[in-house]
Amino acid sequence: MLDLVFTRTGCRKRVVKYVGHLASCPECTHLYSPHLIARLKNTLYGHSLQSWLVYQRIVLRLPLAAIEQSSEALFSEHIGTSSIMGVVTQFAKRYTLTERLLLSNILKSPFCHVDETKINIHGANQYVFVMTDGRHVIFRLSPTRETTLVQKILQGYDGVLVSDFYGGYDSMPSRQQKCWIHLIRDLNDDLWKNPFLQEYEEFVIHVRNLVLPIFQDVLTYGLKRRYLHKHMKQIDRFYRQQIEAKKGSSEIVLKYQKRFERYRDALFLFLTEDGIPWNNNMGERALRHFAVQRKISATAFSESGATDHLTLLGIAQSCRFQGKSFLRFLLSEEKDVDGFRDRRRRR
Repeated sequence: MLDLVFTRTGCRKRVVKYVGHLASCPECTHLYSPHLIARLKNTLYGHSLQSWLVYQRIVLRLPLAAIEQSSEALFSEHIGTSSIMGVVTQFAKRYTLTERLLLSNILKSPFCHVDETKINIHGANQYVFVMTDGRHVIFRLSPTRETTLVQKILQGYDGVLVSDFYGGYDSMPSRQQKCWIHLIRDLNDDLWKNPFLQEYEEFVIHVRNLVLPIFQDVLTYGLKRRYLHKHMKQIDRFYRQQIEAKKGSSEIVLKYQKRFERYRDALFLFLTEDGIPWNNNMGERALRHFAVQRKISATAFSESGATDHLTLLGIAQSCRFQGKSFLRFLLSEEKDVDGFRDRRRRR
């Protein structure tokens, strides 16, 4: 069996040969191997080497051919791409319990970020959904962009759902906080496209004057209701003067007035409850690693391969958000990310 031994300063290759005597049954004279050798039959790679292969694929985002070349250059061993994919599939099944623990922790959190991105599988577009509370991350593959899968996963969740303005999330029964960064970006983009529309420019100025003191208090005091709830009077005044009493004459102003009116509760929920994020940055951070992998792999993902990859990526991102090493987590054979203690060498 080929394996790796990790030390404080690096790793080295180790080859273990298991030798045992065949035994025979006195009644039927059937020959059988010792229990340990029978259990390791057809196992060429040890757990540490398999963990290293998974780490190269998931965290370092190396293509399969590059991992094959790396194993030959570093350890003088040829590990084929099919063997590497087999190891990834095996680890994805082995750590299904870990993913269930991550999901249970997300369902206990007071808020949950959700986001989605597109993936091409054999020429067909599918979607990857991410759910995270900032410490635990899970991914799910869906054939469509419909949020039926998310509703099924988060069934019974009584926390706050933090998302962008994709209409599919509006059907979710959970209380919602919409991402202000997406809204501000849309306002700025339309402002660049309509530089001479004075009515829209005045509307954006009123929005700026509304949210700037709020975000300054967030930076000063944090997401505390006792410091943020005072802004509700200013918000009521903004809606009376800029939304209800003054209907825009231009199409773009009407569009944003309708958006503010439709998402009034979802835009300012973070002012009425403690610790609720006002943006969906955490969901996009969790997806960014996969987006880079998607560019590298192009159309190389299969449906089963993508599912296995997403299972392990969710565990890797959870380790990253908690400041832990994904490689050391795999080497420890621990199944609970929260219970894993990363003992790093002191410098």
